[in-house]
Amino acid sequence: MPFFDPAHAAVTLRIVYDGLGTAGKTTNIQKIHDLFTLARAGSVVVPEQHRGRTLYFDWLEMNVGFVDEHPLRCQILTVPGQFAYVQRRWQLLREPDAIVQVCDSSPEGLSRTRYALRFLLAMLEAGQCPEVPVIYQANKQDLPGALPAADLALALEIPAAARVVGAVASAGIGVRETFMFALQAAREKARSLLKIGGVAGLEQRSESAADVYRQMQSVEASDAEQREAALLADRILQEDPAR
Repeated sequence: MPFFDPAHAAVTLRIVYDGLGTAGKTTNIQKIHDLFTLARAGSVVVPEQHRGRTLYFDWLEMNVGFVDEHPLRCQILTVPGQFAYVQRRWQLLREPDAIVQVCDSSPEGLSRTRYALRFLLAMLEAGQCPEVPVIYQANKQDLPGALPAADLALALEIPAAARVVGAVASAGIGVRETFMFALQAAREKARSLLKIGGVAGLEQRSESAADVYRQMQSVEASDAEQREAALLADRILQEDPAR
């Protein structure tokens, strides 16, 4: 949910990039950092990595104009893609204002993409992040045999009304378009809430990458929290991804 950050006097949105490992989430956030040089409010923050893989999240903050007359700030995060860290995905996907599902559209990546999408849809159905807009990115379009965006949407049974953007994130292709669609959807969601209660109706808080990192470490001490996420992941993994 959008919140008002008193430290920056700005309405703040959170866009989360979801998907399994190597789909291109980190590459997207790095390219966003390079593309939006005037808007960014800092560098990409990565609390922990192992052999170049994200263990918690990648984080980038940007000033993205206004929503009505209020300054607008955006926190962009990626989730760790490995199923070993599924509880961390569970936490980060709880309160986004928009989600970008990064899909590996190569033939080898299609089944793994199905698992990632199944997990996300299961979370949505469980009410973890109800009514959140989802933008789909058909990444790795440069690889041999990669499904074009329209064909990937059919293969994954993505709703016809959803935005599906073809991309080669490593070359910066489709990165800006994907982000702008997600930002537009999140901005409209914030605008609707501001019409109801104004800034006073939003939660008032300031939250940095360091704050989120500490919260995640604290939650990981809860066995119940980890079991809930792990059970969902186990169910997804046991299902036939071709169905």
